[in-house]
Order: sequence, then structure tokens, then C-alpha cells
Amino acid sequence: MAYKEKMTLTTKVFTKMVIAVTLAMLPVLATGCGNNGGNNGDNDGVKQQGTVRQQANTNNANDRIRVADRAAEKIAAIPAVEQANVLVTQRNAYVAAVLDDTRDRLSRKIEDQIAAKVRETDPSIQNVYVSTNPDFVDRINTYVRDVRQGRPVAGFVDEFNEMVQRIFPNAR
Repeated sequence: MAYKEKMTLTTKVFTKMVIAVTLAMLPVLATGCGNNGGNNGDNDGVKQQGTVRQQANTNNANDRIRVADRAAEKIAAIPAVEQANVLVTQRNAYVAAVLDDTRDRLSRKIEDQIAAKVRETDPSIQNVYVSTNPDFVDRINTYVRDVRQGRPVAGFVDEFNEMVQRIFPNAR
């Protein structure tokens, strides 16, 4: 084969590879740009002042996560709440709460009290999502503990986004 024919063949192969890779990546990119819908009205919006940040390169909703210690302290002061941790992303607060032994489930009244405490700390929060799910509470508590102890938390942003989608499907 002549040099010119080799270059033309190489250029054609390269072009086809670029097109194939681009087409393969389109569904991945389109998925990251999807909208999960709006707030379903079940949760009031709240935001919290944070002390720790983690930045990740993701295309989905939450790419910065802050631990909100002040809000957690205010929530733990509510008589029905034994312990709480709060993570903040953009204008959303995610509360992992443990209720006292006299409560078997999270009532709307307690959820509203929790949201009010978060808003007291940071009025710019638009949505507050509260969960007493033991798996969610355990994972958030582990994350907060790791951050406080200076341990690496790489990969947590992706895991957190998956957890939020599962536990709060209407969260943005």
C-alpha cells in the first residue's frame, strides 16, 4: 500500500472509532442530564451551614457535600430525637435521624420540627429530606465520623447520590 492510501485508511479507521465512542457515550451523558422531577410537596426545603466539603466530577445533582454540625446539634435538642447528622448539597439538606425509644416512626410533626431547625441554621435551604432508615443513618454516621477523623472519603459522592435516589426518589 502506498503512503497516501495508508493515511486515508488510517483516517477512516480513526473517524469510525471516534463515531463509535461518541455513540457509545451518548446514553451515559443523556442519563446524567435527566431531571428527576420536582419536590413532591412532602418535604419542606431547608439548608444548613457546613464544615466539610467534598468535590467530585459528576454530572448528577449532588457534587458537593457538606456536613452540617450546627443543624445536627439543633435537631438532637428536639425531645423526640436521640441523635442526628445532616449533609447538605446545593440547596438540599439530608437528615439521618435516630428517634428516642418511645417513637416507632417519624411523624409529620417531628419532621416539620427537624426542617425548622435546619432552616434556623441556614435559611437558604430549599428542601429538607428526613430519614430514620437504619441503613441510611448508619452510612451517614460512618461518613461523618470518617470526615471528622480525617479519613479519605473518595467515592462517597456517587454512593450518596445513589442512596438519595433510592430513599428519596423525588429529591432533586
